[in-house]
Amino acid sequence: MQLVFAFLVAVAATTSQPPVASALPSAPAGAEQAEVEFVRGCCARTLYPRLCCAGLAPRAASVHYSHARLALASANLTLAALNALAARIPASSGGGALDDCTEVVASAADQAARAAERLGGVEQAVGLEVLWRVDDARTWLSAAMTNEDTCADGLRPRGSATAMVRAELRARVRRAEQYTSISLALVDMLVSSNPRR
Repeated sequence: MQLVFAFLVAVAATTSQPPVASALPSAPAGAEQAEVEFVRGCCARTLYPRLCCAGLAPRAASVHYSHARLALASANLTLAALNALAARIPASSGGGALDDCTEVVASAADQAARAAERLGGVEQAVGLEVLWRVDDARTWLSAAMTNEDTCADGLRPRGSATAMVRAELRARVRRAEQYTSISLALVDMLVSSNPRR
């Protein structure tokens, strides 16, 4: 009987204490919502606000009201979309449109990575280096979009691949183009905003 009583006292003591997680301070929900609203406000100024919000709102806490970090996160989303596209292009031995698409998508991914690298240094840059980094990122992203367009154009002819493959690749190219457009818009916002924010 004493053993049962001791067990019940031990259970009561452990259940009456607040859980450890509730004792830890947490970020106020208002601050998290304000960061998401910052992202939404910036995304509203792009051509694809829904896609922008869907991709970048989950990163709002790491962006923390920074136009430079938001542009960097967007460039990284562009890179991810291009890498996903590259992984879906089937191998071809004919040297046709699929091979061309593989080549230009690889170039576009490299260009998006270079844009992200330039944007990664914007917050620490001072003076003319800020403008150089922003202009360089814009140039790399514009080149990536040109390569995406080249791939899309090559997928139009019927002989380039089966209809199902062409449809999937065109949809993925379109998504990459949309992310690139979003990135360009957010990079342009760096010029009109304080990049140190």
